[in-house]
Amino acid sequence: MSDAGPACGAVGALSAVHLDALARLAPAHPGSLRAVLGAGPELRCALGRHTGPHMDVLHEGPAEISLWARWSGTGGAGGAGGGDAVLALPDCPAADGGEACGQYRSHPGGHTWEITDPGTEERGRSGDGD
Repeated sequence: MSDAGPACGAVGALSAVHLDALARLAPAHPGSLRAVLGAGPELRCALGRHTGPHMDVLHEGPAEISLWARWSGTGGAGGAGGGDAVLALPDCPAADGGEACGQYRSHPGGHTWEITDPGTEERGRSGDGD
């Protein structure tokens, strides 16, 4: 794909809007609230090159649905469709040599194996949790 390149990497933080949404979604996504709170408040955009709101996976859930935090980079309300939110999104179905894409379906930019991210650190967000 021609979108290969560096990850966006924009940094944000969980907001009250994110936490309220997580509290509402938690019953349908067991372990999500504990996993997200345990990982800390920092968000880091996981997308490749893109325009528009930033996205970070908060919790990889069962049934190929993950929870993603969206933020505009300008805080709170954002623009049309770009304000703070937590979205339950289906996983991207693309795979390369057995490696599944770690993004959501119809994400902008390259797939995870096409994105270079020199600042990647494991922050403890995963599907594991109670």
